[in-house]
Amino acid sequence: MLEFLRHDGNTDVWVVVWSAWCWFHLGEYKRALDLYLEVEARNNLEDSVADNIALDLAVCYFYLGMYPESQTAVEKAPSCPLKNRLQFHLSHKLGDEDALMQVHATLRDVPEDQLSLASVHYLRAHYQEAIDVYKKLLLDRRFKRYESDGKHWLKILPSLPSTYMALNVYVALCYYKLDYYDVSQEVLGIYLAQYPTSTVAGNLKACNLFKLYNAKAAENELKQISSEQHTFGQDLVKHNLVVFKNGEGALKVLPELVDVVPEARLNLAGYKLRHREPLEARMLLEPLQPTSPLHYILRAVVAVRLYNETNDEEQMKLAQQSFHIVGSSASECDTIPGRQCMASSYFLAGQFEEVLVYLNSIKSFFVNDDTFNFNYGQAKVATGFYREAEESLLAIQDENIRNSFTYLACLCRCHVMNKEAHLAWEICVKSAGTPDSFALLQLVANDSYRMGQFLVAAKAFHMLDRLDGGPEMWEGLRGAVCGCAQSAAAGARSGQLREALALLRGAHPRAEHIVRPIVRWAHQNRIQV
Repeated sequence: MLEFLRHDGNTDVWVVVWSAWCWFHLGEYKRALDLYLEVEARNNLEDSVADNIALDLAVCYFYLGMYPESQTAVEKAPSCPLKNRLQFHLSHKLGDEDALMQVHATLRDVPEDQLSLASVHYLRAHYQEAIDVYKKLLLDRRFKRYESDGKHWLKILPSLPSTYMALNVYVALCYYKLDYYDVSQEVLGIYLAQYPTSTVAGNLKACNLFKLYNAKAAENELKQISSEQHTFGQDLVKHNLVVFKNGEGALKVLPELVDVVPEARLNLAGYKLRHREPLEARMLLEPLQPTSPLHYILRAVVAVRLYNETNDEEQMKLAQQSFHIVGSSASECDTIPGRQCMASSYFLAGQFEEVLVYLNSIKSFFVNDDTFNFNYGQAKVATGFYREAEESLLAIQDENIRNSFTYLACLCRCHVMNKEAHLAWEICVKSAGTPDSFALLQLVANDSYRMGQFLVAAKAFHMLDRLDGGPEMWEGLRGAVCGCAQSAAAGARSGQLREALALLRGAHPRAEHIVRPIVRWAHQNRIQV
């Protein structure tokens, strides 16, 4: 009707103002802003209209993420409760702690102000404090107090007024952030029973399904929110569909949402990280100071990647510090991500006993998680628990991990330390010709020698001698063959000595000086070589 009146030539200011109001409540903040600016530009506006327009503009700017512009506009508005609430939110967004505390003192014990307080608690990751505010508001609406003979008692009302049903969504959001996904889903069900087509509630349900079950269930739930029925929240829906599809369409959707959906910047940085673009990820994260655990974690991972590429010790310190901040924070220390962060901080510091304290506490949640098993296996290797380390490493299915040098080196060490050096030698044979083959041969050669598995040591040193020809390789080969002779004297199979002597013959001009006495000794003891 308003659009018809405008196209029909009606120039009344209230037609434009109410059109803007409608666009705002449809989530079309830019269209609302343009109309309010059109009104502001008019001459001879009534004072009441001008005052309202200043506040309306400030609210539109706020919803568009244009916080400095919102701050400038709100200063022109007359004092009122809405102005206080908007300034409260702006001081948080702009990081002005002094202003935040000043406006906080002006908030009243009324639902609108308390909801703003709970909202800022939520945005500052104080989820339990937000829940306390929401629960108080719920209880205030659910109970009435009566007096009788000077005593008080409570009478339960049969149901909540529908205007406060949304509090259940806010409580569910807080429980989601605290990783209580099943509780979140239960609380959310109260709201969805009455409003099954809600975009925000449907999106939260999809996020809970993602955490509780899988991405497919979450994606199916989110697809039920049709863009034809809902204009509000479509940015959120598009963003989360990218997440549920494991980054599919990220470069098309996320860049335009970086300053609209807060998580879009972090998810885009995560996408860049997964595609080995740590510098691009850092550029995305740098404009903002970390305020959420995810932001700190991403900053830490970016720093680790950059350290691996540049050996910049400052990046290593930044990574350790960022992981430690999350792991030691009161809100995260008992969560699974918090313990992972603490383990990561100790991992980077080389304190692997401490790493296992944290990883052991969450191991049951990551039975089939390749990344967890990889980190767990490395920590077990570093602390000498080779059998358990071998089990974790062999459980990994990801081919990228299984082909990495760190994985192969850890698995070879486990095989050798578990008296299965022949398995380590098989890995070396398969890796022949790769950039990491020489380092693997060195590891297997030295570990096998140290563990008395001399035949594998001899094979590895023989291969190294052929590749490098240095004196250390010859000495290693000579010592390993002598070790095989010692094992034969102790009752080991003669076949190992025969194989070792075959490796030594022709390997060096002085080889016969070692071969002859060993062969003579073998014949004297009736050992076939």
